[in-house]
Amino acid sequence: MIKHEVSIHLNLPVEQVFAFLADTSKLSSWQSNLIKNELTTQGPLRVGARFREVRRLGRRESEIQGEITAFEPNKRLETKTTTKPQASVSYLLNPEQGGTRLKYKFALETSGLMRLLEPLISGSIRKEQESDFVKLKGILER
Repeated sequence: MIKHEVSIHLNLPVEQVFAFLADTSKLSSWQSNLIKNELTTQGPLRVGARFREVRRLGRRESEIQGEITAFEPNKRLETKTTTKPQASVSYLLNPEQGGTRLKYKFALETSGLMRLLEPLISGSIRKEQESDFVKLKGILER
């Protein structure tokens, strides 16, 4: 299993950070490997809402389907994939020094050849995600 965490302070109130993270139209502005995303269920973002994404993984594109597993406005947003490989993402937000402490957790279940390549994949994911969160901070604090 590959796990990665990022913790970052943002100089914005929790409400603004959560609103930005929950706006699916803004995801590709800061997630470098996201090519396309769309909600596949009607209505607002909520627990049980489903989505489809196309992400660049290495040199190829991969379609991922998933669902929202936790949605607590201004506190927590979590997703998991419903396609293989199984991945989960969580964003936890807490007020901190006039801004927000954002804690991000990523976990990816690996198997077969992917398990053998875990160190390489993990390093690539870590580097990409840390860069993405620097970009997110820049966008939000502009």
